[in-house]
Amino acid sequence: MTSSGTQPASSMSSSAGSRSSSAGAQADLSLQEMLRVMDVARELRKDRVTAEQALARDTVRAELREKLLRTAQLSGDRVTAAEIDVAIETYFSNRHQYQPPAFSLSLLFAHGWIRRAKIIAIIVACLLISAVVWGLCFSAFAPFPW
Repeated sequence: MTSSGTQPASSMSSSAGSRSSSAGAQADLSLQEMLRVMDVARELRKDRVTAEQALARDTVRAELREKLLRTAQLSGDRVTAAEIDVAIETYFSNRHQYQPPAFSLSLLFAHGWIRRAKIIAIIVACLLISAVVWGLCFSAFAPFPW
């Protein structure tokens, strides 16, 4: 700055250049933010559509009922609408119900693998106790003479 309070032309142009480069960085940043917001909005819209489809139980049941009735009619099965409604209700009520697997050797091995630390600790403890008893039986300090 000069004594009259004005800046020389060279410093004005350099400060204007730095302002324009910082303005460009801000414009790029806002463009990136805008793209992120658009991506978030797109994902939310997809999730909303998916949630609406999943939660539209009545329409899913009605479509399933119509398809089953059509299939039964085409195959010649004598099925009433009430029987199909009961079948659909049974299907949806048992759909997310846990049923434990039947007992098998692989299931036994899986449970053993899960509890392997406890099983190994029990085996080691039994071996140590057996070693101590064996050592006491055949040592000079045995509680009873052989």
